[in-house]
This record gives sequence, C-alpha cells and structure tokens, in this order.
Amino acid sequence: MSLPGSHPEGPSADHEPPLSETGDIAPGLDGSGIAHLNCNRSHGGRLGAARTNAKRITSSNDRVSKRAISTPAAPSLLSPRGAKNAQIPPESPRTALEGFVLPRLESGTPERVRGSYGPQAAEWVKEAFGLTLRGWQRYALTRALEHDEEGALVWPTVMITVGRQSGKSVLSRAVCMWRLHHADLFGEPQTILHVANRRSTAMEVMRPAGLWAVEKYGKKATRWGNENAGIELPTGDRWLIHAANDSAGVGYSCSMIFADEAWKIPRTVVDDALSPTMAERNQPQIYLVSTAGDSTSDLMTAYRQRALDRLDDPDPGQVLLLEWSAPAEANPDLVETWKWASPEWTPKRETFLRQQWANVEESAWRREYLNQWVIRSDHWLKDSAWTGTLDAELRLPEKGTWSVAVECDFDGMGHAVAIAAPLDDGNIGVKLTTHRTMPEVDARLAEIRNQHPTVYVQVTPGYVDRLRSPFDSLVGQREAAAATQTLLDLFDRKALRHDGSQVLQEHLASSTVSRRQGGWVLTAPMGRGGVYGARAVMFAVAQASKTPRPLAMIRTRRMR
Repeated sequence: MSLPGSHPEGPSADHEPPLSETGDIAPGLDGSGIAHLNCNRSHGGRLGAARTNAKRITSSNDRVSKRAISTPAAPSLLSPRGAKNAQIPPESPRTALEGFVLPRLESGTPERVRGSYGPQAAEWVKEAFGLTLRGWQRYALTRALEHDEEGALVWPTVMITVGRQSGKSVLSRAVCMWRLHHADLFGEPQTILHVANRRSTAMEVMRPAGLWAVEKYGKKATRWGNENAGIELPTGDRWLIHAANDSAGVGYSCSMIFADEAWKIPRTVVDDALSPTMAERNQPQIYLVSTAGDSTSDLMTAYRQRALDRLDDPDPGQVLLLEWSAPAEANPDLVETWKWASPEWTPKRETFLRQQWANVEESAWRREYLNQWVIRSDHWLKDSAWTGTLDAELRLPEKGTWSVAVECDFDGMGHAVAIAAPLDDGNIGVKLTTHRTMPEVDARLAEIRNQHPTVYVQVTPGYVDRLRSPFDSLVGQREAAAATQTLLDLFDRKALRHDGSQVLQEHLASSTVSRRQGGWVLTAPMGRGGVYGARAVMFAVAQASKTPRPLAMIRTRRMR
C-alpha cells in the first residue's frame, strides 16, 4: 500500500464480478476490494477484447444488406436489429369502404363540426378543372374543410403527411384551386401563398393549373417569371408562388398558406414570416404537406407534436393531423407494412416498391416510402438503439417501485409524466404520457397511484407551487448530468425497454446532449423546445436504475 497508485504494482479499486460485465451503475460494497493496478488492467484488457470481437461478429452479421438479396421481387431483409417483437407482423391498416387506406394517426373530430366543404370541393375540381381525386384525397379534403354551425372552418392548421408519389401534389393543386375560386364563401378576395424550400417545387405543383388558367382567362392570368409568379383571376383573387425564406409573405395579407415539402422548411419561416400574414383574414388556414423527414425538421416535428399530444383528447386543439405511416415496430420486410404509408395501394405501386426495396438504403426507405420520421445520422440516439430497445407489448411490473418523473416544456405549454421500473429480466421499462394542463398532470399522478401501491415521484422545481399531488423529491440541472449518463448507458447496452411511443421518439429525436456547467446534459437545441418528454424519461430511468447500497453495520460488545 506504500506504492503510488500510478505504479504497476500500486493499489487500485477492483470489483468481482467486473462492473463492465454487470453494467451496475451504482454497485454495492459486496465484491469490492483492492488489486494491483497491473492485474486490474489485464482483466479490463481481456474484457475489452471480448467485447470488440463480439461487436465485429455483430457488425459482420448486420452487413447482410438488402443489396445481397437474390431477387428484388421477394425482399427478405433482416428485421430491425434487437427488436424483441420484430417478427410479429402488425395489424393491417384501416381501410375505407372505397378501398383506400385510412390515416394511422388522425386528429379527432371536434364537437362543433357540423359539416364539410370537402365533398363539394372535390366535385368542383372535377367539373371545373377536370381533376378526379382519389379516395384518400377526397377524405383528406373532407377533414381539412370541416366547418361549424355557422359555416366557419374549424382547422387553422392542417398537417398532411404521406409516402412519396402518393398524390400530394394533386391534392395541393385541388385545395388551392378551390379556395382561389370561392372568395364569396369567405366574404373577401383570396390571396393564397404557396411556398416550398425550392421555388421550382411550388411552381411544378402550380404549372397544370397555370396552363388551365391561361386557356380559361387569357395569357395574363398566369405569370411564370421570377417575380410575382402565380395565377391571378379577373376578380383579383391570387395564387402566388414564393421560396420559403425569411422574406416570404412580407407585404402580403394571405387567406391561405400552403407549405409544400414542409420538412425542409425552417420553423422560423412559418412562425415569424408566414403566419402573421393571416392575422386579419377571414377563416385563414395554413397547410403543412410533406413526406416524413428527419429530426432536423423543427417545423414538422413541432406542429406534429402539438397534434400528437392531443390525439386522444376530446378537444383535439388547432392542428389537424392526417398521417399515413407505418408503425415504428412494423417489420419493413413485409408488404403489409408498406401499405400503411401508401393510401392508394395498387399492383403497380407494389411492383415499384419491390424494385426500390432492393436498392434504397434502409433509413431512406423508412423516410420516403414508410413515411417514418427517422433520427438524423449524427444524432446521439442511433436507429439501432431505438429499435433494439423496442417492446411493443411492454407491461410495467406489478411489484417493486415505480419511479415517476414530471417535466414541462420551456414555455410551460406542455407537460410529461414518465414511469420507469426494473423488469424481471433486469432491463428498465419506461412509459410516457404528455399533457397540456396542470389538472391533467394531477389526474395522471392520481391514476398512477391507483394503479400501483409503491410510487416514487420526482418533479422539477417549476412544479413546487403548482402541483396539487404530493411528490418525493426535486430534480434539476444538478441531477441532469448523472441522469443523462444513465440514459445513454441504458440505450448503449440496450437495457431499456419502451413501447415505441411516437411522442417519446419525437422528443428523443429533437434532443441533443450539450456541455453544461455540471457536465453533459440532455437538452433541447438552442431556440427549440419539445424535449420535455425525453427529460422526464431521463429522470425516471435514472431513479429506477439506482441500486440500494447496503448499510454499514457496526457491531459492538456491550460492557457489563
């Protein structure tokens, strides 16, 4: 013990069994001891070599890619790696009587809805424009144009997301043309501003309508140049084309905003430049239409999150979400999975997708044809870690302690309640719910206490004077650094289990790990929110992962 700790024969802390094998974050005193530094390092070297070899074998197996498939007509890709229930095919998507696939995620119908202009809009574009809409397009139009008893539109924001080449452009053209020609219904001249990340994308959607307007109203009805491109009717109603940048909408007063391929458009363009243009118009609407992107799309993830938070709420809020997408736990090998994101399924589309399946990289395939939001390639949470910890049939244990954490968004407009508990197999199971108001949070905590006898509740400081339900401890930035390391470790070891919650995936995908005064912390990128669900899960799993330390026993002999 007289040698320094840096000496090969010097003392160093050791543990049996090695912590790198058990993965214990807070080990007990049993099994601890002192070993020569040289001996300790030799153990670590052997364990490290074993892990490296195991990773090489896994990596080799993972490289069995779809490019090695013998025939494109019969894809046989491996299931998402590590997914416990990956081989269980999902239920078939819902279909309408007409045969088209219904949205997987869809906002409920508000109680004040008394009808829709959708059917008459579909009929108008057929008679006036010669455009026959598909079943799913008519359905989307009917939902988007729902109105109340007074005939006013009920949805200020309409978000439609579907797989590539499903007919988004045709639907876009139909809704813009219908509104352009129905100024009388809204009691004022109509100005429609159509934006896209690239101006040429919006022009391509408008082009057939522009050619039609030239034939019907004359050459001056359509402008194709760089300035003031669009359609202007003799009545003065306009459909304008603009690139989605900070100057979009400046100087205009718009009745409707149509954002095409919205996943490429920054949120600041919509919130700061476009939305204010509708402040004084009658029944304004903004449409966000796109195929899924990745976690860098702050516009789509933010608005989509608003809708998801109230998906099962009797009052669905202000955002209509219509999303045709495959479930996160669905096996991408299966043709049945492909149908979720293809509302109009035909033999021709199936043949095309089979051909694409053999050539397209998996993350691109999930994004473009399954319409699944994927995590960006340089994100701290890899797709393999998310799918590898997925258990679609997750049930929390009936025994033991449930660790509950409550966190809110930076603006206080969203709340998350996470439950974490050790499972029988040694993993940590986690469930997440999101809420809009404090009474909803209190009700959720009461529900949890009724479900389970032993609950440990942690809240962040903002809830001290606002929460009626009792809690056990406070957590904040000081605890966040250690909790972040616990969460990263659980994902890395695939020792976490979640049910594939869309909300949790969105919040994790929107998060980042940044350097703070206390260490590396899970947080939101500067200027963005929407990660409060991820942070609630982080605090909950950190508490659930703690191993009770044995109490030191001091025995004395009483003198008589």
